[in-house]
Amino acid sequence: MSKRKLRVGVVGLTVGASHVKDYASSESVQEIVLCDVNETRLKEIGDKYNISKRYTDFDKMLKEENLDAISLAVPNFLHMKLSIQAMEAGVHVLCEKPMARNADEGRDMLAASIKHNKKLMINFNQRFLQECHTLKSVIDEGKLGDIYYVRTLWQRRRGVPWWYPLSSGKEIFGGGALIDLGVHVLDRAMWFCGYPDPEWVLGNTFCKVSKEEAARKGIQNFELDDMGVAMFRMMGGLMIELEASWASNRENEVITTRIYGSKGGAVLHRVVGDGNDSCNKVFLEIGGEVHDIPLENMKTTKMPNVRQAFLNAIINDEEVPCTPQQGLKITQMLDMVYSSAANGTPVKWE
Repeated sequence: MSKRKLRVGVVGLTVGASHVKDYASSESVQEIVLCDVNETRLKEIGDKYNISKRYTDFDKMLKEENLDAISLAVPNFLHMKLSIQAMEAGVHVLCEKPMARNADEGRDMLAASIKHNKKLMINFNQRFLQECHTLKSVIDEGKLGDIYYVRTLWQRRRGVPWWYPLSSGKEIFGGGALIDLGVHVLDRAMWFCGYPDPEWVLGNTFCKVSKEEAARKGIQNFELDDMGVAMFRMMGGLMIELEASWASNRENEVITTRIYGSKGGAVLHRVVGDGNDSCNKVFLEIGGEVHDIPLENMKTTKMPNVRQAFLNAIINDEEVPCTPQQGLKITQMLDMVYSSAANGTPVKWE
């Protein structure tokens, strides 16, 4: 790898704190510049990592700092605007998920990346978990055969992000649990399957659990989905089932992806909370019998974290691992779910 070191900015230091942590520990980073409208947060993170360059004005930071790359960890409504502005200034962009509030915004971001020849990566960090990386290797080796059904979900018992400005939710975020949590597990399911094109989707969204709590918190007319579900039929017949909830009446919070293939199957299952219990296995037929094999027994090389992968792509001038084309496809698929929910009918891919 090249010895080149990069000057990196991080914008939005609540979600972006994890970005700063990774950049601070990377040998690929020469200097970090911080930006946040909250001066208290700016001081807290700056002091913690001994970062002296701090801005409350994004425009001023872009003008005064000769940045190579930037992490955008800001609310969804700013993703398109700030990404395009950064790429116009000659800066590569790592944008938090979802790519944008809707596909139209995502298309503009992709077009800007191409026009200005700048890398645009979406922060799909689930892919960089070791169990996901290992399972992807197993799938790519053909050990599961033809994958025909995937069920992927992130379900919370109670976990609405009330620290978000949810009173203007649709305008700021574009959606609720589907666009916040569903985006992660849909991406990893699509990644496992090679990112096929959908054919149609039947979906629905609900806000059945959180309205009263929202009212108690002074948020009237709370309208974001606290749960969304969808069934995608992909080109070629593969079915992908998606579930996501901020709040549902269930026993615990879980993140699960289950895969069914002609030669084998797999499950990634993690209970979020005390102990973070997990069950990550593949199920392979050997000698006429199905055997459970823990993924940890199937050795693969260790993955860099998502931020280091972004830096590596810049330094080596390679395609980013989480491409804007993939981010756009996920955003289009979520648009389809919201459209299906609103119209009460299946929606075809266009």
